[in-house]
Amino acid sequence: MRPDLRWLLHGVCTLLLISGCDFNSPWGSGGSGTSYGSSAAGTSGGTGGGTGGVVKPGVGGERTITGADDSVIATPSVTGVSVASGSTQTISISFTSSDGLAITGFGISGSLGALPAGWSGPSSFTCALVSTGSGCVLNLNYAPTAVGSGTLVLNYVYIDNANIPRAPGGTVSIPYAATAFNNVVAAVSPTGQINALPGAGNQTVTVNFTTDDGNAATNLTLATSLGALPPGWSSPESGFSCAIVSSGSGCQLTLDYAPAAAGRGTLTLKYGYTDDSGAPRTGALDISYSSASANAVVAAAAPTGQINAIVKTGAQDVALTFTTDDGKPAANLFVTSGLTALPPGWSSASKNFSCSSVSTGNGCQLHLRYAPTALATGTLTLTYAYDDDAGTQHSGTLNLEYAATTNDNVVAAPSPSGQINAVVGMGSQSLAVTFTTDDGRPATALQLTSDLTVLPAGWNSANSSFACSGLSSGSGCQLQLTYAPAAAGTGTLVLRYSYLNNAGEAKTGSVSVPYRATTNDHVVGTPNQSTLAVLVGSSTPVTVTFTTDDGNPASALSVTSGLTSLPAGWSSTSTGFSCAAVSVGSGCQLALTFAPTAPTAPAGGILTLGFSVTNNSGIVKPGTVTISYTAT
Repeated sequence: MRPDLRWLLHGVCTLLLISGCDFNSPWGSGGSGTSYGSSAAGTSGGTGGGTGGVVKPGVGGERTITGADDSVIATPSVTGVSVASGSTQTISISFTSSDGLAITGFGISGSLGALPAGWSGPSSFTCALVSTGSGCVLNLNYAPTAVGSGTLVLNYVYIDNANIPRAPGGTVSIPYAATAFNNVVAAVSPTGQINALPGAGNQTVTVNFTTDDGNAATNLTLATSLGALPPGWSSPESGFSCAIVSSGSGCQLTLDYAPAAAGRGTLTLKYGYTDDSGAPRTGALDISYSSASANAVVAAAAPTGQINAIVKTGAQDVALTFTTDDGKPAANLFVTSGLTALPPGWSSASKNFSCSSVSTGNGCQLHLRYAPTALATGTLTLTYAYDDDAGTQHSGTLNLEYAATTNDNVVAAPSPSGQINAVVGMGSQSLAVTFTTDDGRPATALQLTSDLTVLPAGWNSANSSFACSGLSSGSGCQLQLTYAPAAAGTGTLVLRYSYLNNAGEAKTGSVSVPYRATTNDHVVGTPNQSTLAVLVGSSTPVTVTFTTDDGNPASALSVTSGLTSLPAGWSSTSTGFSCAAVSVGSGCQLALTFAPTAPTAPAGGILTLGFSVTNNSGIVKPGTVTISYTAT
């Protein structure tokens, strides 16, 4: 082949990064060959190749290789993920070339279909080309349904620009945590260690307070005095507080760092707040700072925020990762205090922990476990020492807040208790259902799952739904109902609900309320003869039957007047008469006799009997029975 055509083809292969182009054998005798991506001498008497790069024609047909093998850099959109159970967050991982030259054959090794619980994404992921920009981005979703934590680890492979397969090629790790209730977290800008040179002006630092789930927390106050900050630190504010904290930058503290002398340290800002369950909480933010160029080792806990575990039944694993704030290595890290006498419930596989080298990633990681046996709250403090990249020894501190929780339940108490009674057509009966926890500790996210728009006949609510973001004791979470029946009847009102207990566990419950609708009925007394005409010397029996006018039962009927002083000629087997129950039929009858005799026989008159009865609404009502009579 003509030399000029060979060079043309060589340039096309080089620009398009086509693997498999043989640039050695086709050059013919007398030419110099080069091995692409190898340190061995080239064929046909050519010079040795480098470790990859761009091939260019030289003098007299000789070719040289410039550049170096590149690598794929993975950059997650977040360094750690904290999502409240039931919420969703999208995490993007951008893959780029370390030197901007194109990389081929990129792919995630293993199946993305076997991600940790709560994580989802495509079943596989590849990129034909990786260079700069956003041409190769993997999107994942984290939507936890239960409290938990861990680290998502993804491995990837690729072919670098020297046409060398890299397997394994790299690893990206993203710590994650699912929380039960929200925490106020503080984010520092700029991130990492705050650096400033002595006498060279100030470094402005902003601390932005937000909640980890976007729901509102309240009453944030700074416990650290802004008038007693470390040397070099100051704030334009004398005090700092926020009534509401959620997302965005609505709660932001401004600080200034203007050191007068060389030094380093950690500024700790402590704060308190009320979370979305109504519980008082505390938090702390450590800001590493330096007025020298040496780096610092920082410790990060996963899960973030307060460490929670259920008493006697639960355990929470905690991973403490030590890294440097600038990515440069530090050395000889060891924990100096805190491991040998851990608080109750805490344990570690080792009482001594050290790392010969610390930089980025999770190469220096301490594992702890919190499994409490009794209710408690506190702070686990670990101190550590290390040598920075200038060889100077320093120390650091990590504070872990923790709490032991119980697996409590939400109970519903109706008031009034027992059966709810109401009278048809006589107004409504109010019912209040109060939701509390059985141990007084907080629960969250209570939601009535029964439909308030399809309650049993006669029942009504002013709202179509009912929910409480947080509850514990008292009457802060109360549902109001009314019962105004239009017809007599009985039944049971069942209300079902769901919630998250103080351990973050999703639970359900129900409450049953029996009810009865009655009518305001009446009892009437009916004689078998309402008008009598009886011959003197004869006897006529008279029967008075007591019944209800609607067929529903009444009770406690008694004749209150008339029997003890009957008119002349009248008689009864008893001076008192009563019935325990009255409804229909002849179950409640009073027997009388009219037998007028001469010469005392009356010419005529009216017999009146008075009685009282308790109707089916529970109301005591009076009544009378009258019988007209004559003696002939």
